Amino acid sequence: MKSLKRLLVFYLLLLSVPFASAEIIISMPNKTVYNLGEKIALTVSVKENQDYNGFFKMNLMCDDYRLQYYASPLNLDAGVRTQIEIPELTFFDSMKGNCRIKAGFDSSDGANVDTASSNELIVTDVIRIVTDEFQDAKPGEELVILANVEKQSKEILSKGKAEIHFMDVVYYSNLSLGKLEYKLDLGYEAEGSIVPLKIAVTDKYKNYGEKSIDLNVLQVPTSIGNQIDSDVLMPGDSFRAKITVYDHGGRVIENGTANVKVFDPGENPILEDEIKSTDYLEFATDKYQAPGVYFLLSAYKGITEQSTFTITALRKISMKQEDNLVHVENIGNVEYNDETTLVLKNDDKNYLINKKIELKPGQIMTIDLSKEVPGGVYDIILPEEVAADLSNKDENEIPAGNENTTETEEQANVIKDVQIDDGRSVIKKATDGFGAISGAVVSATSYVISKPLLASTILITIILGIVTYYGGGFIKNKVAGKKPGKDTSELFKDFDYEEK
Repeated sequence: MKSLKRLLVFYLLLLSVPFASAEIIISMPNKTVYNLGEKIALTVSVKENQDYNGFFKMNLMCDDYRLQYYASPLNLDAGVRTQIEIPELTFFDSMKGNCRIKAGFDSSDGANVDTASSNELIVTDVIRIVTDEFQDAKPGEELVILANVEKQSKEILSKGKAEIHFMDVVYYSNLSLGKLEYKLDLGYEAEGSIVPLKIAVTDKYKNYGEKSIDLNVLQVPTSIGNQIDSDVLMPGDSFRAKITVYDHGGRVIENGTANVKVFDPGENPILEDEIKSTDYLEFATDKYQAPGVYFLLSAYKGITEQSTFTITALRKISMKQEDNLVHVENIGNVEYNDETTLVLKNDDKNYLINKKIELKPGQIMTIDLSKEVPGGVYDIILPEEVAADLSNKDENEIPAGNENTTETEEQANVIKDVQIDDGRSVIKKATDGFGAISGAVVSATSYVISKPLLASTILITIILGIVTYYGGGFIKNKVAGKKPGKDTSELFKDFDYEEK
């Protein structure tokens, strides 16, 4: 209890003793950053515990700069707070950096009575430019440049001048209430790319700020190139075309994607694809692709380009031998309508087989050799015009249709030692038999056999001749009263034979 009473007495005595500490109060605006040319207005009051006559001073203390910018005589009454009118302080270039304002009161004999310092403040010459850092622009159009220009305190910079640096040219403009608005004519020749644009602003106090913008000058598509590797193709060949989109300056638009279509000669779409600029459209034509002029149409953002290529007409057949059969296929892209001749060689006999071939592209017909010639082992000689193609074919698959062959190539179309069974009809065998008896082995008989209508006519003529020849003697004998069975020594006088 005694300790508590002593402590209470101590605090009462402490309160009754006047303080000799500083009684200078500096009131500042709610702002810590100032640009050059701005002013600061301070409110300062002084109160001391006794009467004084002296001088009141204000000093600016910066990193590399000191300035006493106010001094005035001051008389103070004890215990009375005195308000002092301090003139505004304007910041200029030498004051840049971190600063404080110091207030002090000295007695008339020069002794310092009291001092006080303000909070730290910053003096700068930097201007803030607020705008989009990336903008799109089209050649040939006006680009409107908009920006807000501020002091570092984010207050507007009401007056100033702006420079716009673009493609080695400087454009000038004035600020209006902290705003920059300038219309820049890019010109149609502006190159499509990312181009830097710089805005620089200054004012009469030498505050300065700049801002760089990445200006995306858009590429305006004006044309498309369809670069076809070969505009004349055989059916089955591969088609290849480079698709390139160009801009207003003839430069390639790398990131453009064109819609590409291919139309047949009847203008029916047969293919569609999306091709990136400078890439290739590639596809293989069908081996039966119809001949004619095809259309390649490329389109990109309203720009189109049409090109043509031609698929030639190919009139061509192939032949493949399998046992007694020869399969004939139209491997061209047009209808095949013609005769073709096969030669079958057996010993010293040649058999010519003429066939009318009527096939649409891709169709196949089969020739059964067993129904055309007697059974035996034959060398099959296919049409001479196929010989030039045999080097790239299987030995039993022979294409027909090329006419330019050489003598050394002509032997390439021979299939040797083919066993053929005899599957001919009775009439066919009879025709071949009479041909053999008459001795027309190579040319006449082969030609006759190759023409069924002619062969039938000759066969009938031969039969009628035999009947007439031998039937005439029979009639004479009948008229003379002879019986045909009594004397037959002269009947077969034209035939020689050997008895066994």
